[in-house]
Amino acid sequence: MSNVCWIDLTNWIALATHHERKWIQDINGGRDHNKSLPVQVAPTNSTHQHFELNVVTLTYVQRCVKVSLLLLGRLTRDYKCHDTDAEPDMIDGMSLKDEDISVHNLVVEILCPVDHGKGDQDFVDIEICSERCTMNGVQLEMNQMQSILDSSNKVEFVQPMKDRRLTKRSFIKSRHQYLQQLGLVFFQLFCRGEPIRKSSHRTQDYYSAVAASDTAEVPRTNNEDDISSASKLMRMMSLDEFKKSLLDARVPASICRLVTDLIHSGKYDEETSFRSFADVLDELQDIISGRPHVLLYDRTTPTLGCTSSKERIDFGNIVYGREVETNRILELAALQHEFLKNRLILISGNGGEGKTFMIEGVKNHLVTLCGWAYVGIKFDRLMHNSPLSAISSAFDQFFSSLLSRRDQEPYVTAITMSLQLHLSPSMTVLLCHLIPSLRRLFPTLMSRVVSNDDLKSLKEDSAEDKNLEIHSDPESSRNRLHYSIRRLVHAISSFGRPLLFVFDDLQWAGRASLDLLTSLMVECDAVHFEENAPIARVMFVGLYRSDEVDQDHVLSKRYFPIFNSTGTVEVHSIQLREITKEACNSMISCALRLPVRLTRSLADIVHAKALGNVFYVKMFLESLVINKTLWYSLTDKRWMWNLESVRATPIAENVAQLMKRNLQTLPEATLWALKLLSCFGSKADEPTLLLLTDHVDIINALVDAIDRNIVEKQGKFYKFAHDILEQSAYDMMSRQEQSNSHLLIGSELIKNAVESNWSHVRPLTFVAIDQINRAKVLGNTQLSYSVQYATLNLKAAQKSMSVSDFASALSYAEHGISFLADHLWDGSNYSLALRLYETASTACFTSSQGDKMRCFLDEVFEHAQSLRDKLHSYLLLIETLGAVGKDGEAIDSAFALLGELGEILPQDLPRSLIQHEVFSIKSALSTYTDDDIKNPPRVTDWNISARMRVIGSVIPFLFNLRPHYIPFLACRIVKLSIQHGFCSDSAFGLMAYANPLLNSDIDEAYRWGKLSLLLHEGFEAKDKHPRLKCQVYGFLAFFCEPLQAVIDVLRINHADCLLAGDAYYACISISFYTRFCTLCGHNLTDLEKECTLFATQMTRLHQHELCLTYAGVSEVITELSGSPTIPYSLMPGLNIMTEEEHMERLLSEGKSAALQVGYFNCLFLDFWFKRYENAAVWAEKYRNRGQRRFLDVYHSFYEGLNAFQLARQSPDKRWIEVGECAIALFQKWVKHSVWNFENKLLLLQAELNFLKGFKVDAINTYQASIKSAQDHRFVNEHGLALELLASLYKQYGDTNQAKLHLTCSRKCYKQWGALGIIELRTPAKDCLAE
Repeated sequence: MSNVCWIDLTNWIALATHHERKWIQDINGGRDHNKSLPVQVAPTNSTHQHFELNVVTLTYVQRCVKVSLLLLGRLTRDYKCHDTDAEPDMIDGMSLKDEDISVHNLVVEILCPVDHGKGDQDFVDIEICSERCTMNGVQLEMNQMQSILDSSNKVEFVQPMKDRRLTKRSFIKSRHQYLQQLGLVFFQLFCRGEPIRKSSHRTQDYYSAVAASDTAEVPRTNNEDDISSASKLMRMMSLDEFKKSLLDARVPASICRLVTDLIHSGKYDEETSFRSFADVLDELQDIISGRPHVLLYDRTTPTLGCTSSKERIDFGNIVYGREVETNRILELAALQHEFLKNRLILISGNGGEGKTFMIEGVKNHLVTLCGWAYVGIKFDRLMHNSPLSAISSAFDQFFSSLLSRRDQEPYVTAITMSLQLHLSPSMTVLLCHLIPSLRRLFPTLMSRVVSNDDLKSLKEDSAEDKNLEIHSDPESSRNRLHYSIRRLVHAISSFGRPLLFVFDDLQWAGRASLDLLTSLMVECDAVHFEENAPIARVMFVGLYRSDEVDQDHVLSKRYFPIFNSTGTVEVHSIQLREITKEACNSMISCALRLPVRLTRSLADIVHAKALGNVFYVKMFLESLVINKTLWYSLTDKRWMWNLESVRATPIAENVAQLMKRNLQTLPEATLWALKLLSCFGSKADEPTLLLLTDHVDIINALVDAIDRNIVEKQGKFYKFAHDILEQSAYDMMSRQEQSNSHLLIGSELIKNAVESNWSHVRPLTFVAIDQINRAKVLGNTQLSYSVQYATLNLKAAQKSMSVSDFASALSYAEHGISFLADHLWDGSNYSLALRLYETASTACFTSSQGDKMRCFLDEVFEHAQSLRDKLHSYLLLIETLGAVGKDGEAIDSAFALLGELGEILPQDLPRSLIQHEVFSIKSALSTYTDDDIKNPPRVTDWNISARMRVIGSVIPFLFNLRPHYIPFLACRIVKLSIQHGFCSDSAFGLMAYANPLLNSDIDEAYRWGKLSLLLHEGFEAKDKHPRLKCQVYGFLAFFCEPLQAVIDVLRINHADCLLAGDAYYACISISFYTRFCTLCGHNLTDLEKECTLFATQMTRLHQHELCLTYAGVSEVITELSGSPTIPYSLMPGLNIMTEEEHMERLLSEGKSAALQVGYFNCLFLDFWFKRYENAAVWAEKYRNRGQRRFLDVYHSFYEGLNAFQLARQSPDKRWIEVGECAIALFQKWVKHSVWNFENKLLLLQAELNFLKGFKVDAINTYQASIKSAQDHRFVNEHGLALELLASLYKQYGDTNQAKLHLTCSRKCYKQWGALGIIELRTPAKDCLAE
């Protein structure tokens, strides 16, 4: 059993030294006691035995440091150094004297492993003779000695412990004397207690000396007379002798420096002196636990055998001065598991403030310690080598790293299964071509794809075969790509592994990248619908330079408002400013491997000159090394400097100028290599650089730049250590030199890598053509290759379009046009020019640059030689006009184009002509069986196919302004198909033809709607199939299929539309979905949350007209639920805040279809809030339209119920007629769907019976309606039937039944989430009680 006791510090030193000596002898003899060490030290390059000896010494040092800290803790707790002439302080009631701070007046508390026989809290004696060590006569084994030393727990002064008479001595009055006495204690402690002599004759090899003598005794200083005062001892030994004694004892340089500075405190430079015991304690703790990798295991420490004469500063990977910001980010990350929203952290700061370095530290913490996934994207200031290359490269690097680890196989499997579930095979293949490492997840699928070029040729063949089809919608391509990458991010961030997604240097990101990143952050997709789906948790971090992002920057004008207004991501902003003097000192201290006490004066000067900019501080120190103002001293084994010279060093006006000054000191070959490398941007791969070896040996020339920390080698890439270095190297060239360098690189790359096959666009092709384009912008080109350069630009533009990088596509197309110059439309260049202009105009359309697009279109309209060559541009113009709300102009342009194609439309379209066309088509189709529609003849005439495509493109714009043309044009498509053959557009004609049939034959309309889907499937036009499905299930299926089943289809179709890239019909699908959910009683609180997400999505997809319509149904939901949210406020840029303002605008624009939707919203709300007279007005305004749609059913239902309410209050018989008319309609509709219409018909009949006084029949019919609504899951109509039945009971005086049914009604409304109407029907206090 161990007992607490005390041991003199001299005895403790003797015991520790004896244990160290025995351990060294055991290692030399083969025995090993290295099983339980207080520290862990990495082996050096020496032998294993020498490594063990180093560990032994460091163990002794660690134990001494522990005792030193205990002593300092005692001193700082009760005593502070005072200046001269101050009154002496007290320790435990006694004055502190110089003899008190000495090894003889100090004792150490230990746990004694043997029975010392003197009871607790007593002293023990240690005796060491030759090989034996005894404690109170009991011999100690090695493990017992180790236990005693490791148990050291407290240091005390002897005087309070022993009752002995003090010698009369003068008090110490100078704080330096206190510190000198402390230094002497430390000196003897670390030098193993040997007596101090004027000349030290230690042998250099301490280990050899100990091992040479088995009988050597450890020197002891048991006699008080051996300890001289500080002044005497300092006269005996010089500073160099103290240093030599400590170094010979294998003491680390940092501790050696601390001890010698204590001993000579106040004698030399005040900068090296300590000010108090607390300063000593702070520095010692910094050495042993704060920064041991810098100060204890120092490369200059002789123990580690590593001294370096190379003057190179190592700043390490520690982030200084960003503790508050780092902790804030980590706090947000820690809460990510509990938070339902993703987060976006925007970190701003000037260049060089350490944004990237800080987030790298955060990444290391989250990935290593918390198991996060990480994807990092860095955008380049100068070049964009291929479309979305930064994003593609980031994901490729993530999966390459993931697939190289066996322990990640379950995670990889989960990602694979998620992608297989949510992505079609074709979309998976395209994603694999964007991210090559993904191919390993789908080996079976990819084995069916012969090559990249095969996949590419499929797209090119379909685009170039203009006989049958027109170009696919590029907007659809973008939306399809965005959806697939969102699903990829969702897969990565699910399964219990959050994702840290970092976008570095956002100020240089292209429009395509920013649109994709916005989509990743704000889109919701079908993930929010999936039950039991793993939740995707992503913490987005965007870094950007605040000095380059002003109010006019695209981030400020467009993207930041989107981020802040979305409901799908929580935004936090962090701004980095200059670091403090203290942080600067810590950074310099770490870099120079010196205590902060010694670097404080230097840091103050550097901080002032560098303005606290982290990168500037580093570069300024590098410049001091270059100028020899800061140097490494081999004699002192530390960095040295001259403060006056540092103060005199001129400061550059900015970081870039300082970089240039530093770069100019490099060898000429290295500087030229850096200039060429800067032409590529921030990095370039080695194979590409090797293609330039005919002109310069760039690889060897970069070695010196790597050695100077200007360039880093990361795998096959050479990368500038910082963007400012890249910018500085590039700016060192004149404009002419820049132009020549770009031209040289581009020409060489084309000659070596592209010349053999111009038809394929590879990543290197983008590098080459980017270089050529930049050379041309700078005023240099080779005109003899202009057609080749224009062709390459066209290929690059088309490739950019295929991956939805429309900004790059437009840039490439414009460059291609510029290379053709005045010979644009010459015979040999005609086809090339036409394709360049088509590509440019399409890119403008998808990037919302209408004015620029119109210029390109006008060029085509002026120079194209045939209508066939103009058709793509005409279709683009029609779609553009419709997208910006100019429906009338879109219709006029389409009708004019149809006229040029030979399809003359009547200006006056009487109803009789429409009926004749419908009857004619019905008669013609009567001979077609279902099999005939599934396998029809195909159209072969380009003109006919073009007519059907133009008619199909204009039909969506007819709903508001000319709805009577829709059935007529639908019949024209069907007629052309019957006469000339079918195409994919024929299916849309059949669907449009089926819609007017709802007025006469619902079953026939439903049949042709379903057949249109089968017909479309036969043409394999998968990108348009969700669009057709939206129309069938939004307009037709409701009349025959259960409404809840239709909702499920529309929910899935929303995701399918996004997967197909069809933003318009994705928004239409979700509008139908939200409306149907509201009408059939889905929970309104959940719907309101979804509305917020989908409104954000519509805004981002630029569907502004649909946003307004969707805001109307959102307002219905918020009013019913009692929410204070204003839906129109969620959609920035609409300038409309209420439904009334919206309807006024629609009325002024003559958009009748959208206006009737607004009328229905008002009818619906006024009925539920019992504003029956207002509801009747809106119901009347809704009437008088030709086409039938699902809102007509609910209009009839609520108009009928509202009329019966008014009939009870008014003798006007027309209200009964309105109600009976509604009953007649539902009697017809219920034959096609009992599920959807039975409860509504029964409720209308019950109201009529109640009105006529047929009490029993009314009660029975109410109860039948209640049961039908409950069986068919219409909770809102279930509650309504209960409420109306309660009204009957109340009128007939049965208050108990009335209360019972009203209570049940409220429960249904509560399940519906309609708190707004509950409050209307029940006083607030009753609602709370309930």
